[in-house]
Amino acid sequence: MPTLIRPTLARRLRLLVAPLALLALAGSPAAADDWDAVSGDFPELFPFFELRLPGFAPKRLCTGVRGNGNRIFAHFGSQAQITGSYGPLSGAAGGSSGSITVFLAESIQANPLMWRCGGRPCTRTETSARIALQWKTMQALTQTGIGLDVTTLLTLVERVQQEGILELLQDPATVPQGVDAFLDLLRDLGGIVNPELFTLIANSPDPVFHITDIVEATQKGLSFIVDETLVFVRPGLLNWDELATLFGRLGSFYAGYGPYDRPAVRRFLDQCAVQSLDLDWDETSVLPAGDSTCGQLFIEQFDAYREAFDLEDSRSRIDDPIGRFLPNLATTGVIVGSGVAKWEQARADYFAATPTELELDFATEVKFGYWGRRDDLRVVRRGLRRESDLGSQKFRALGRATWRTILTASPAEPGLSAGVPLPGGEISVGGWDDPLRVLVLDALRCRHTIGVNRPGGVGGFTSDVTTLLGATPADLDALYEIANPQSSFSVGLARNEGNWCSDWDTPDGFDVEALFEVGFNAPFVTDDPFFLNGPRAYPGADPDLEIFGCTAGFTGP
Repeated sequence: MPTLIRPTLARRLRLLVAPLALLALAGSPAAADDWDAVSGDFPELFPFFELRLPGFAPKRLCTGVRGNGNRIFAHFGSQAQITGSYGPLSGAAGGSSGSITVFLAESIQANPLMWRCGGRPCTRTETSARIALQWKTMQALTQTGIGLDVTTLLTLVERVQQEGILELLQDPATVPQGVDAFLDLLRDLGGIVNPELFTLIANSPDPVFHITDIVEATQKGLSFIVDETLVFVRPGLLNWDELATLFGRLGSFYAGYGPYDRPAVRRFLDQCAVQSLDLDWDETSVLPAGDSTCGQLFIEQFDAYREAFDLEDSRSRIDDPIGRFLPNLATTGVIVGSGVAKWEQARADYFAATPTELELDFATEVKFGYWGRRDDLRVVRRGLRRESDLGSQKFRALGRATWRTILTASPAEPGLSAGVPLPGGEISVGGWDDPLRVLVLDALRCRHTIGVNRPGGVGGFTSDVTTLLGATPADLDALYEIANPQSSFSVGLARNEGNWCSDWDTPDGFDVEALFEVGFNAPFVTDDPFFLNGPRAYPGADPDLEIFGCTAGFTGP
């Protein structure tokens, strides 16, 4: 009996005590929510406590982050500007690479140094500056594994061509040489390579077919081309478990886990955060900090941490459950029900090098899955019942998982990975499913939501994946068509209080500085007074912008 009563009592106490604590600390929820009601600067206490109360009360500021693959540094620029202008997040949602971004958002805001300045609570300005600075420092982390996945793909394709492996496989006399050369290449690329490939090729009844297919699929994956259902069953090149471990180390640093030099980081934040509030990383990195610079201080701190972390085998943020420090939702498309057996059969057929088919019923066998805290998912499920759009109807709660589970699945998009079996029995097929993440945040009671988006609509990749999973033209129209005001995408654009429109397709996908800049200086489509009239309102916020894919109701010239 006590095991049944205790959670209920805890929940009731939380609901009774939390509002009183928040009122005492912040004056009133309205004052904490309305920038115009704020005079001067005050300790950032309201969101500090709100972060630890998932499912309770409206969230002040949330971001829904659309995935963009290796162009993720545009996300980081956006988050730096958003938090620097409007303060810490109260909630976030993301899928694909956007799930990595919201993981890092939670990690940064988990660090007590974002909220405590010496022996006192930080002011709102100080907290905003500290969180924004952490996002900016990610420009200095290009060697930590964030971009390693695409680099590995390019290396594989280039070396296959340079070593003439496909030509060797075309001649029966040199097939063994070609197979050995390919396996040697995989070994050279190290632990980032999916170990399943070695098993596949070693046991393959037709290694020529499998190697050729993997190489050609890798070339397509680099361009996000998906044109056959094999993308859901073919093993990808990358070891997503290893990638998740790398992301976990990064999150651990920003959260202050493990061998973290707290006094050194505090000095860095004290000297560099507020003075860099309106600057990008290039400008911040050269600011003087004692007898050094802000950039040099950060690099020294991170290098020391990385070395000590690996030596100590420290606890990793990747093994925390989602939502521990910030109400967070992460999404991935999932195959469910009878579709799972179809996927398993198609997978077996592919490994046997026999004709492979995967025909799914999109209506019943494909859902839009979300991870989060149980309280948050309950709130979202109730909220989405009031929505009539197809995306909301396809919502499926995946429960609360560790970030390791999430980041081995949601970013593993078709073309880069086969489907990933989940603990609940579903098969994850990547976080392409709900580009804007808006309606789930609306259901989570976010008052001011910013969609981190790009111009141009959903694009071919999302539509192609959805079609391969059995969606009809009517389904595509109901989900993604901008000209249809009732589509999930259009409803999301209209429901957002603001759309941050980063043109991340313009820079080269490996130009980290340019990607960060298009996020940091992106046009911001909004007519919300919270974003337009605040004491640190972003200068790029404009209610009159007309950008296809970012302005609700605008369908082009």
